[in-house]
Amino acid sequence: MDIQQERICIKCGNQMIKCYVADGFKGLLVKNPEGDGLFSNKKNTNINPFICTNCGFAEWYAEDPEKLK
Repeated sequence: MDIQQERICIKCGNQMIKCYVADGFKGLLVKNPEGDGLFSNKKNTNINPFICTNCGFAEWYAEDPEKLK
């Protein structure tokens, strides 16, 4: 499941755009510590910021939050 590509800013009502972290291929990887295994953590998802092009407000959203369960 891919998250929406556009969102509305809760601060000013302007359109927000999905951005990426410069050093990340698809954003930052977030891991649930309960998913730690011997060789990998299966409970993880990428997060990406959405930035308001008007006021600069930023929010982070997980691409697949259900994978953290």
